Amino acid sequence: MKILKNIGMAAISMTLMLTTLTSCKDSGFLDINYNPNYPSSASAKYLVAAAEASTVSVMGLYAPLTGDMWCQYTTQGNSTNQYNTVCSYATTTATSYPPVTPLWQNGYANTLEDLKLAIADAESKGEWNWWLMAKVLTAYNFMMLTDSYGDIPFTEALDASNANPKFDDSKTVVYPGIIAILDEAIAKESEAVASNAKSPVSNYDCFLGGDMSKWVAFAKSLKLKAYLKDYAANASQISALLAAGGLLEEDCAWTAWEDATNKSNPLYEMNIRQLNTTENIRACQTFFDYMLMNNDPRIVYIYEPTTAAKQVYTTEAEWIAHLADCYEALPYGAEKIPNTTAAPIASTSRFRQRIDDPVYLMNEAECELMIAEAYARAGNVDQAKAYYEKAVEAGFNRWGLDATDFINGVYAFDESNMLKSIGMQYWITYAGANSYDGWLTRNRLGIPELQPDIMVRANNQELERGFSEGYNPGSLVDPTASTLNAGEYPTRLLYPTATTFYNASAEAYVQQNGNSQIKKLWWQK
Repeated sequence: MKILKNIGMAAISMTLMLTTLTSCKDSGFLDINYNPNYPSSASAKYLVAAAEASTVSVMGLYAPLTGDMWCQYTTQGNSTNQYNTVCSYATTTATSYPPVTPLWQNGYANTLEDLKLAIADAESKGEWNWWLMAKVLTAYNFMMLTDSYGDIPFTEALDASNANPKFDDSKTVVYPGIIAILDEAIAKESEAVASNAKSPVSNYDCFLGGDMSKWVAFAKSLKLKAYLKDYAANASQISALLAAGGLLEEDCAWTAWEDATNKSNPLYEMNIRQLNTTENIRACQTFFDYMLMNNDPRIVYIYEPTTAAKQVYTTEAEWIAHLADCYEALPYGAEKIPNTTAAPIASTSRFRQRIDDPVYLMNEAECELMIAEAYARAGNVDQAKAYYEKAVEAGFNRWGLDATDFINGVYAFDESNMLKSIGMQYWITYAGANSYDGWLTRNRLGIPELQPDIMVRANNQELERGFSEGYNPGSLVDPTASTLNAGEYPTRLLYPTATTFYNASAEAYVQQNGNSQIKKLWWQK
């Protein structure tokens, strides 16, 4: 394994907590006389900021690495093997890739504990701006936990006197509890706005700039996301939510990065700055060939030109004009390729990573697509189409591109199969954003479909891109080397040893219910 050093979850989390917060200008963390390890009091201001950072430490590193590969935007390079276990679905109960251990440990031991203290402190002082933010972040983190694992500790999760918190049913206990938390936050908007006028959050908030109306909008969109897990059961609530309006229609993202060690985007920091190779994460044929088939210029912003292409073309405009010549991809799971020879590593495209890549909790296109999906399920074709087109525009605007020709062309809304159009755009627009949500959404909708026992291309020689017989472009495929059977796909994370070893309730739960990564959760198609 070509690696300089292995960065653990705790190290990344602490590094982010102590350093990247300085990127939120004038936050107080630039004061060299202030030691965030030993605050004079557990102030909500610092606890919420720390919770934002610890959320990013997972959602900016372990989560996108997994989402990018399980959505088949990227694959492991065939000259290195750093992330082969992700591509081959070789998940263990102690792994970081996918984030079996980091998501669980960071969520329960760091983020949610900080938020619990922040809520108590803010409530005691009437600081409803900090209280509202802490509530929404609590709901977000619990949602990511239950969507990743299924049943989780919830009602007893943050009771320090209980070493063995029980596992609550995700559908009947956890999700209603999350929605109740969001409702509490939304109901406090006026008090939060008033508190913010007296003592602004401003630059302590690296996601939404301390704007309480935006935090409420984010809370409403999280509610919609929760309700869409079971549209039939929540149709009236969704209708009321849409009628009330005020949902988020912009990015909720951390953008406060600096070009300095431990202050850049976490995945960039680990995979580019601190490894001894940059060859690991490559373009994957599954997504790349679909985008190339549609002549989608976003290829230029998601992948890098090949080494040879960079010697001929030097500008983004030239790369867009010569997509087929400048970019190349590997099959998914490129370490072992049957009956063919893969293109050499220098002839394929790296996944494009930047120091200042945002870490998204929700992206604008996703927000619009959720609204479009809600209207589509309600049978409102006109509104579904309108929000679908807003989503496509947002997906192109992210990179400064115009979507008009695509909305009227290859990505035109199919009124006869609205959910297919929406599902494919979810898949497309999660690339380069919160791709972990892309994996979760794919499992909820079953879009893109998974075609077993087939490869994307008939031939994997360089620049020979003919699709294999029977392959439907835009479908996921089995990895070339998989620990699962043909047609099997990860639907959840395993419960980590970090909980089953120490929590008797967790051990009993796993013994009774099993711990399979292909066991579908209650909301999955």
